[in-house]
Order: sequence, then C-alpha cells, then structure tokens
Amino acid sequence: MKNTLYLAAAPLLLALLAWSPQARADESHEAMEKEHVEAHLEHDKWLDDHAKWHVQHLKALAMLMRLQAEILDHDADLAQHDAMIRAHEDHARHHEEEIEAHEENGDGTGHDELAKQHADDAAKHAEFAKIHAKLHAEHEALMSGIKKLYDAAKKAEQ
Repeated sequence: MKNTLYLAAAPLLLALLAWSPQARADESHEAMEKEHVEAHLEHDKWLDDHAKWHVQHLKALAMLMRLQAEILDHDADLAQHDAMIRAHEDHARHHEEEIEAHEENGDGTGHDELAKQHADDAAKHAEFAKIHAKLHAEHEALMSGIKKLYDAAKKAEQ
C-alpha cells in the first residue's frame, strides 16, 4: 500500500516540481521576453511613423512657403494696380481741367481731341475694372483656401 501511495502521489509531486520557483521564473522570463520583442517592434513602427511625419512636416512647410510667395505676389499685383489707378485718377483730373479750359475758351477747337481722349480713358477704366475683378476673384480664392487650411489645422488640434 505504501507503494500505491507513492504512485498516487507521484503525479502531484511532478506537478509541484513543474511549478517550482525556477519553472515559474522561466515562464515569467519567456513572457517578459515576448513583451520586450513586441515593445521593440512597436517602437520601430513609431519611429518609422515619426520619420514619415517629419518629411510630411517639411513638405508642408515648403507648401506654406509657396503659399506665402503667392500671397506676396498677389499683394504686389494689388500694389501695381493701385499705382495704375492713381495714375489714371491723375490723368482724369487733368482731362477734367482740359474740358474746363476748353469750355472757358469757347472757341470749339480741340473738342474732337478731348472726345477721343475721353473714349480712351473710358476704355482704360473698363480694362482696370477687369483687372480689379480678376484680383478680387484671386483674393477671395486665396483667402478661402487659407481659411480652410487654418480651420482644418485648428480642428486637428482638438
């Protein structure tokens, strides 16, 4: 019966030996090693993501610099158009003075020349109106695009 008791206790004894501190440590170490490998893989992915994002940030900054150049170019066009309008206004004042002088002289000469000059000024004014409409459309498109970009960036921060 003593032998039977040993035989019956043998599986229990083997189970206890299998769950010895060393066996548990080995199992624990395997789990830790697996977690380390997974963590390293995850870190590698994060670093790869960061590298891609750095490149995207640099490209975005380059796009913003081009956008800034577009704004500066548009502003230069506005300044140029301002100068053209001012010159046209100055010319119109002189034209009005010429008409007044013509009316004061009352001799009827030079009327055809003043009428031609007036027609030329009206054509120039129509040209300026087209330029202004084009600048206005460009301005609205530029400002709308910038606002959308800004709004998207603000939304991404939230």
